[in-house]
Amino acid sequence: MEREGQPVRMAMDDISSIVCPIQRAATLVADVVVIVILRELQDGPKRFGHFIGVGINPRSLSKRLQRLVDEEIVTRTSYAQSPPRVEYALTDKGRAVAPVLHALQEFGEAWLPCRADDPERFQEAVRKP
Repeated sequence: MEREGQPVRMAMDDISSIVCPIQRAATLVADVVVIVILRELQDGPKRFGHFIGVGINPRSLSKRLQRLVDEEIVTRTSYAQSPPRVEYALTDKGRAVAPVLHALQEFGEAWLPCRADDPERFQEAVRKP
């Protein structure tokens, strides 16, 4: 959908008004940052700094994590210690996205070959999710 050459962005509150279930799901999780977050959480809870370490911009990360928490795909657990520690983990709803991630991985491996200059980086990338 476009309006005067600009894409129309839907607010997260509008997801339930989308009739097509594929479009509803894509509106929530079809974002590269969200997919990377979900991929990383497949192995278990992670701290904010972990995601920075895989190359996600902190501002983008904060926004996406909050959206995923609001949609009950990810939980945020704070631990009372010094310095404060916060971990993010998948909920059952979040774990239900695993087959989609696996299908994306299979598609990428079969149809979008990678020319890796760094064999170690390539091996790390293909081991996910």
